[in-house]
Amino acid sequence: MQFIAKHTLVNRVAGMVALLSVCSIMPAVYADTEKAAGYATAAAVNTDEVDSSESSESSELTAQEASDEASAPLAKEKIIPWAWGNKWLQGTINRAGGDDEFDPADGIDWGYVPNPVYSSEKKLGLGLVVFGLFVADEESLNVENVKPSQIVFKGFGTTNGAKGFETNLRSLFRADAYRLNVDLEFADTPEVFYGLGIEPSQDEANELIYNHQGQNFQAHGLKRVFGDTFLGLGVRYHDNQAEDFRGANVGAATVLTDSTSVGITGHWLHDSRDHQDNPSKGWLLQFDYATFNESFASDTDFDQLEFRYSGYRPIDTFLNQRTATLAWQVQGHLSEGNVPWDRLTLLGGSRQLRGYEQGRYRGHQKVLAQVELRQPLTGRHGMVTWVGVGTLAEDISDLGEERWLPSIGVGYRLRIKEKINLRFDVGFGRSDKGVYVSVNEVF
Repeated sequence: MQFIAKHTLVNRVAGMVALLSVCSIMPAVYADTEKAAGYATAAAVNTDEVDSSESSESSELTAQEASDEASAPLAKEKIIPWAWGNKWLQGTINRAGGDDEFDPADGIDWGYVPNPVYSSEKKLGLGLVVFGLFVADEESLNVENVKPSQIVFKGFGTTNGAKGFETNLRSLFRADAYRLNVDLEFADTPEVFYGLGIEPSQDEANELIYNHQGQNFQAHGLKRVFGDTFLGLGVRYHDNQAEDFRGANVGAATVLTDSTSVGITGHWLHDSRDHQDNPSKGWLLQFDYATFNESFASDTDFDQLEFRYSGYRPIDTFLNQRTATLAWQVQGHLSEGNVPWDRLTLLGGSRQLRGYEQGRYRGHQKVLAQVELRQPLTGRHGMVTWVGVGTLAEDISDLGEERWLPSIGVGYRLRIKEKINLRFDVGFGRSDKGVYVSVNEVF
């Protein structure tokens, strides 16, 4: 497959990035309760330390002064409920393995957290996340400030019958000279289909609701070839079915046939980030090429190219004198050939332009950009604000011709382990919105 670079596409992406670069959203001021507790404690009087020479003066305190002195302990009591709640939360997370202390020599450092699950597609439910940090080989144990490997298991069930299981492995070998990434997913969830492109997807008359059952696996290995540059190869397997059709456009169900896609992948990336899943500095430039062919037992022949550029910069803000992270990303997805419905690129969901229903906006070609401010608050708590924009097209040359979809939102972060966050996001799009609960940052 040949992907032909178009000057118009470059100009559109460049303009979009320039527009986003001038956007910033600053979080509201958050009170540091630990400081408040310190001030209250300092105000309290320790009568045991009063000098005996001052006893006569203290005995002559006015009624008002005595009242003020007596009120000092009460000021401390006012913050006890929050302090107690924060202490309880800290203790609960520690007992679940989230003590923020990682010793590479101890093997896999496990932790877990039950978490609510909610999205507009899956509705309300309950999930369990089990996570572990480890160093994959003895050679890496001797490296100072070694980057840990990470494995995450996630399972959930919701009130509308959605259920799923997912595991993600990010393993580093020989002091990050080699990498192995593995993703495995089983899903049985309700989804929507409106057709291809932006305009058809905004017409409620095109809505088709179905149950999606799928098994998806991908794995690739990477080798550092020089500096922060890696090359790698991998495989992908996707087996997905759609059933139980309902909605206004049941006739579109003929498009959602059983689909099996098997392919091989090639990877090139430059990665100077300090962490793979929750970086605070550095940048990533990545190209992933996949070819699916009937000779590999795939139902159809098609090719896909994904690219992304992500940057991360620590910045100082006025909030709590804590260093925040400014993160930005531009990504694209280009396809050619007979692409099945389950391999079309998406806008929307928990990771792709939050604020739009997952599955509503699909197409062969995609480009999007997003800027995010990640602000620590106090203790394990933090918040995120973001703005983004994206679009779809049938052909590469048509990218930017259809309407651009904006996204804006705010999120809460709870650190459950070093560099592992539980995230609660509320995103708003054009005439749409979404609430998301998940683990790790979007990019």
